[in-house]
Amino acid sequence: MKINTFYNFDCMRVFNSMERESVDVIITDPPYDLSIEEKEMYHRHFLRVCKRTIIVFCPPENQWPSPVDQYLFWAKPISTKNTSRRYSRFVEMICVYDLANKKDVVWNSNRHWSNYVNVFSDYVDDIKDHPHRKPMSLINRLLLNHTKPGDLVFDPFAGSAVVLESAKLNKRNYIGCEIDKEYYWKGKARLDE
Repeated sequence: MKINTFYNFDCMRVFNSMERESVDVIITDPPYDLSIEEKEMYHRHFLRVCKRTIIVFCPPENQWPSPVDQYLFWAKPISTKNTSRRYSRFVEMICVYDLANKKDVVWNSNRHWSNYVNVFSDYVDDIKDHPHRKPMSLINRLLLNHTKPGDLVFDPFAGSAVVLESAKLNKRNYIGCEIDKEYYWKGKARLDE
C-alpha cells in the first residue's frame, strides 16, 4: 500500500489489499446511516488493519459497535437549520478504541490540559468542499493526542480529506479513500496545495 495517497474508490478495495496491523491509527467519519451489519463489517476491518487506535465519529442515536474504550463528544455550534419539524442534533459522539498494550499506546501528554477533555466545542470552519466536514482544529487535536511524527493514519471515509490534511500538516503519513468523485477531487486539490 502506497503511503501519502488519496484513493478515489470504495474503501473495501483498500481494506482487501491491506495487511494485518498495517496502519497505526484510523480516524474516520463514516456515513451516519449505515446498518448495524455494515458498521460491524467495517469495524472488523478496522480491527484487522489497525495496530494502535481507532477513532470514529458517529451520531448518538446510531453508535459504533461496543465495547468502546472512551467516549468523546463534539458539541457543535448552535444552528437553526433543520429544526422546523424535529430537534436538531448538536452533539456528535467520537468513539475511541485503544488496541495496543498500555505500554505501546501513544498519548501525547505534554500538551495543555484543555486538549484532553472529552467534550469539544470546535467550530465548523469550512463546508464548501463537503457538507459534513469536521473542523480542522478538532481533527488536529485528536491526531496530535494519539499519534507521533511518522505514524501512518488511515481514513477510509475521507470526504474532503480533512484527516489527511491534518496528517500532512503535522508530519504524519496517511492513506485515504473517498468513493464520491466530487468530494475526492475537492479533497485532492486541498492536499495538493
